[in-house]
Amino acid sequence: LSLHSLQMSSEASAPEIPAAVKDFVFDLHDACRRSQRPDEMKALYSGVFVELSLKHYTHKPWPTADEISSECESDELFMNFYSELTTRHLFNNLRPTLNDKINAWKTYSSLFDKMLTLDDSTKADAFHVLPEWAFELIHEYVYQFQGFCQFRTHNQRSAEEKELLEANKDVWDVGTVMKHLHGLIAASGLKTDPTGAAAHGQSLYMMGYFAALSLSRLECLLGDFHGSLDALSCMNINEKSELYWNIFAARVSLSYHAGVSYFALRRYRDAAKTFSDMCSAINKGVNSGYLKRLTGYEQFMKLNDKMLAFLAIIALIQPAIKIEDSLSKSYNQMFGDKLAKVQDNIEGFDEIFSFACPKFVSPVVPDYKSTEEPRNLSAIAYSKQVRQCVDDIKATSNLVRLRSYLKLYTSIDVAKLATFCEIDESAMANRVLALKKTICAQLEHQRKQGPPLAGTVVDHGDVGFHMAGSTVNVDPVVRGSKKTHNFFLYNVSSAKELEADVLTIPDSI
Repeated sequence: LSLHSLQMSSEASAPEIPAAVKDFVFDLHDACRRSQRPDEMKALYSGVFVELSLKHYTHKPWPTADEISSECESDELFMNFYSELTTRHLFNNLRPTLNDKINAWKTYSSLFDKMLTLDDSTKADAFHVLPEWAFELIHEYVYQFQGFCQFRTHNQRSAEEKELLEANKDVWDVGTVMKHLHGLIAASGLKTDPTGAAAHGQSLYMMGYFAALSLSRLECLLGDFHGSLDALSCMNINEKSELYWNIFAARVSLSYHAGVSYFALRRYRDAAKTFSDMCSAINKGVNSGYLKRLTGYEQFMKLNDKMLAFLAIIALIQPAIKIEDSLSKSYNQMFGDKLAKVQDNIEGFDEIFSFACPKFVSPVVPDYKSTEEPRNLSAIAYSKQVRQCVDDIKATSNLVRLRSYLKLYTSIDVAKLATFCEIDESAMANRVLALKKTICAQLEHQRKQGPPLAGTVVDHGDVGFHMAGSTVNVDPVVRGSKKTHNFFLYNVSSAKELEADVLTIPDSI
């Protein structure tokens, strides 16, 4: 028995709370506040908590924070972290009710509000959390937001559920969720000092760091792919010294959602690089047996399959991008039939992309009092986002067909090309220019340099061409040669950025 148990043996205690659980709370509080040793915290968080959950709380929730307050000196900040930990256990192992979902929102709001309104009495600068704890906490926060959006927008809700939802419209509000994540990032000082020296305490730095990673995921789920990458601007996502690199679940989540965002922004080479690196790391972990020892192994493999599906799409619509042989073999084994269907009929993209993409959600709160036929708003938002991306994929696949024709000629008339592609001659010239812009020249991130959105226009096309009147002249591409059209492509991109800036200027002065 611990010294604490001996001291408490003569005191009355609540019989429903085992002594081992009280010891765990006491020791975890001591590790967070006093010893602050990562090895002790990890043993308690990843080991003892799991063991006690299996032994005592397989079919019931952990004691509330108030019930264990005497074991942690009624430390409000610690009690907030404890409440989140036990709430996560409830959602992962039991069947949460609507009231549980609402109470979970209150738990997270209380924790984040406490973190964002720190004063001297909380002594937050002396409170430490594990990086794994901070990541899993905020990752779960966004996961529960996603789940609640899907729950409340589902059209099959009982009258009692609608009444309760109507009375709690502010629960899991997207504006408040964003406010919490942005607030933690600002409080951590990441944007001014990525090292964390500007943060008021280690716990704030950890929370702010992983809030940036989860904000990227949230923006992706909402369909703001530019915002998803911008959220990662305070870190170098390709640097192995980054904090998230040591947490495999964080690496997988970041790689998947950043890759999806690159893909949606037509930065296919960056998407392929992001997906390929992560899939290779997963394969290495599986072969070594390392991944099977980690919590979340099944989820890692699901995301691996999704990333392989994206690589299969990229290989089809961007033939100039070379995918590693082992990965191409994997996605051909998994999606061989679907890929053959796509090559015969571009309609097959729907099925592959629907499998690969995230579960997009709608943050809109429905009108629970409406007498109209209820609609599943999240399903509608998901379908619209999928349709938009699939339409973009199909448009790009049409350019691949044009590219294959150009590689057969040294010069060809636009009218003849239009006949091959089965479109009007008037639209053919635009398609030729689109090929130049979409496939041959792409904005590409320079590894280990700049934020994820930064990049340089690079021509990776394997066919060079220019138009002279109604004729397309095709030139052989010589690797390493200077391509004069890069000058024009770069300035087209610069002109678009300038135009976007001009449009933001108010009309009136």
